[in-house]
This record gives sequence, structure tokens and C-alpha cells, in this order.
Amino acid sequence: MRHNPLLDRLPRYPIAELQDRRQALEATGQTVVDLSTGDPNEATAPAIREAFAAAVPAVSDYPSIAGTPAFRSAVARYLERRFGVAIDPDTQVLPTSGSKEAVFHLPLAAIDPSATDRAVVYPSPGYPAWGRGAAFAGGEPVPIPLDDRGTWAPWALPDDLLARTRMLYVCSPHNPSGAVLTADQLAAAWRRCRAHDVLLVSDECYVDLYEGEPPASLLQVADEGHLVVHSLSKRSGMTGYRSGFLAGDPAVVARVRRLRENLGVAPSAMTLAAATAAWSDDDHVAERRALFTAKRRLLGAVIDRLGLRTTGRSAGLYLWIRLPEGWDDVRYVEHLLSHGVLLNPGSFLGEHGRGWVRAALVPPVDALPDVAATWERAHRSFAG
Repeated sequence: MRHNPLLDRLPRYPIAELQDRRQALEATGQTVVDLSTGDPNEATAPAIREAFAAAVPAVSDYPSIAGTPAFRSAVARYLERRFGVAIDPDTQVLPTSGSKEAVFHLPLAAIDPSATDRAVVYPSPGYPAWGRGAAFAGGEPVPIPLDDRGTWAPWALPDDLLARTRMLYVCSPHNPSGAVLTADQLAAAWRRCRAHDVLLVSDECYVDLYEGEPPASLLQVADEGHLVVHSLSKRSGMTGYRSGFLAGDPAVVARVRRLRENLGVAPSAMTLAAATAAWSDDDHVAERRALFTAKRRLLGAVIDRLGLRTTGRSAGLYLWIRLPEGWDDVRYVEHLLSHGVLLNPGSFLGEHGRGWVRAALVPPVDALPDVAATWERAHRSFAG
């Protein structure tokens, strides 16, 4: 049977492969602590769950691509509280079924596969959907390597690259490195993109997970040619709800809405009701932020004892860990998995992640001392 050859050229989606390995080991009776995927274990706030249950209708109708007025207004109020920006909820906000599908589908609204400017630029290592969505849309994925601090400079990209670029992704705090772009850096990247008519998309799914100064949003410095992507998965512990939003330039939002009318990915009425409750409340987010701070410090302590270098110690959901010179990240992860701790090999997040591993801050705080002890024993028995 004929099929899309791109499916054969791409390796399996990294998270799916890791979960297969975990399940195979668990089938033998081994207990595995999974630090590979950003799926926190804490319960979703009761008010959010109650809003979902209360919204289950007797008669189920097709949901609207635009979502409900209550949802869009809740998002607009959140953006004003959090970033001090005023947006029109009717023309600048769209609900999404989480961030992954939004990121994957966005190039379909922007890329002309026959054009010379069809590049999609993004930092690497990073979220696999940035490059994979570009490839399936007929774009040219262009990964830009992070430096050894987990940062990059999108405002300094060469003119010849930007001349053939249609979209550029930034992510702050970055997945996986935790690096944060300042408002000035976001503004510099946006000005460069405007000079070359490049759509700038800011993946801000981790923007509410931080210590100290709250990270900035692209919405604070841009007024056209931009979109931001937000999600409730990590902020509110709602990974299974698959709920997020797009916001930004009303002209771009209108084009994306027209695309999404063809995709059939509108969130359900129940999900929108739960999301409305989540975006309307900041207290539960503050509680989760404190938990992630505690986890970051507990896991960071064992990494320090092992003499490993990390980034991502003040923002985001992950610790990005540099292995000793010459160590293979896949072999290291396989070794730890045999001891019951699963990490994410850096190379699964892009070729430029080779020699690094990612640890997600997902187990409960009270489980982390045992996790750290197991990790330390397994690490010290690894031959490199």
C-alpha cells in the first residue's frame, strides 16, 4: 500500500519509544520511576475537576473552533494579570487541544511548500514537534544548536538564512535547557523577524514555572507577525485534558482559525470549562511552582554530588544534564533504566543533544530521596 515516505524517514517519536521501553521492563515486574516525560504526578486542583464534571452536557454538540466567550475572556484576563498586556479575546485568542497539536499544525497555515522561503527555524535540542510539523507541512526544518549553557541567539541569525525562513520558534523557559529569554532578547528576535517577514512563534508552555523573576512573554514586546503558545499541562497539571491556547497578531490568528476549521481539533465543552477555571485562578499555580522548586533542589543535589553540570536550575520543568566527556547518552539512559530510573536521552530531542540527558521534575517530592539514591548508585556503576 502506498503511503507518505516521510513516515519512514523520521525515527519513531521519542516519547513513544521511551514509553515502550518502560512498559517492557514493567512487564517483567520491575518498578520504574519515569523522569523522561513531563507528566507531573500531582493531582489537578479540585475546582478544575469540578468545572469539568459540571459541564458534561445531556446532549453533546460539536464544539466551536473559537471556543467559548468565557474561555477566551479567562485567557485575556490571565494575560493581563500575568504580563500586563491587553488583548481582544474575540480576535486574538484560539483554544487548542494542548500545545503539541497546535505546534504541529501551525506550519500548515504558514508554509508554501513550493516557495523558496519555506524554512522553519528552531533551537536544538528541543521539542520534536517544532521540526516534525514543519516537515509534514512541506517546510524545511532548520535546527540551530544551543550553546553549552543551553542558550542561543535568534536575533543574530544570518540574513541569508532569514531570507529563506517563513517561521521561527523560540521557547522560554526552554525545553529542555530551562534557559530564559529576557524581554529585550525577545524584542530583538521579533525585530529581526519583522525585517524579513518571518512569523515568530513563542512556545511559552513553561512560563509559569520559575524561581525568582517571572519570565517575559513575546506579547509584551510584539504587535504584529507573532503568536504565543500556552498550555495547561504543566502549569495546572492537566496533561490529560489536552488544553492550551494560541494568542497574538489578529491577522495571524484569523488565518490559523481558518486552518483549524478544517482540522476538527476543537476542545470539548467540558475541557473548555475546566480550562476557564484554570486560567481564572493563580493560587494553584503558585502551589505547583513551590513544589517544582523543591523537586529542582532535591534532584539538583544528587546531580551535584555526582559532579555533573546542569542547566535549567531556575525555570521550566526539566534539568538538562551534561554527561562526562565520551559518555553515550542512550547507553547511560539504558543503564539507569535497568536500575528502575528512566531519563530522556538528549539525542532523542535532536542531534545537538548528544551527550546530555533530560530529567523531568515529575515524581512526588516525598519519593525523590529514594529516586536520587537509586540514580546515584546506578550512575556510579556505569562504565561510560
